[in-house]
Amino acid sequence: MPRVDWEVLGSDVMTQKHSQSQSAFTLVEILVVVVILGLISAVIIPQIGSRDDLRCAASARVVMSDLIYAQNLAISQQQTRYVKFTSTGYGVYNAGTASTPITHPINKTAYLQTFGASGSAGLVNTSIGTSTFDGSPTLAFDELGSPYSYDAVGNTITPLAAAGEIVLVSGTYRLKVSIEPFTGEMTVVQD
Repeated sequence: MPRVDWEVLGSDVMTQKHSQSQSAFTLVEILVVVVILGLISAVIIPQIGSRDDLRCAASARVVMSDLIYAQNLAISQQQTRYVKFTSTGYGVYNAGTASTPITHPINKTAYLQTFGASGSAGLVNTSIGTSTFDGSPTLAFDELGSPYSYDAVGNTITPLAAAGEIVLVSGTYRLKVSIEPFTGEMTVVQD
């Protein structure tokens, strides 16, 4: 029976373990990486949450989706729908008198969006700078989805002569939602 030299065999095992431990990271290296990542996230993450351009863009998406909803509702129900803007928000209505807003299809409350300090979720830090549709604060969509300016005094709707505009403001950042005459195409551009 061959003789096994246990001492030589033990030193070979130790050499293999020693070479394997050379390729691993030390605890200090790992802690340094974790500290650097923590510092970077402490600087970057608060800036992401306070970006005026992101807030303004989110508000523009809300406004556009509500305008598209009102336009599609007018087409599908073959009745004129109105969106009346104020300095603090807007509402979607069945009649131009803007007496009672329609019911929101999701949360079953009045279809009103409020901006500013008492605003809806996500709209607290954004405001409506201006909104004009040929001098009127109320936009109407007819049965074909075409945009109109609504005159509350004469209770008349007039096709938009120029693009209607809603300017949204968050801090120093401004976005403008434009509604094209005749087609009702909506775009968002930096103001």
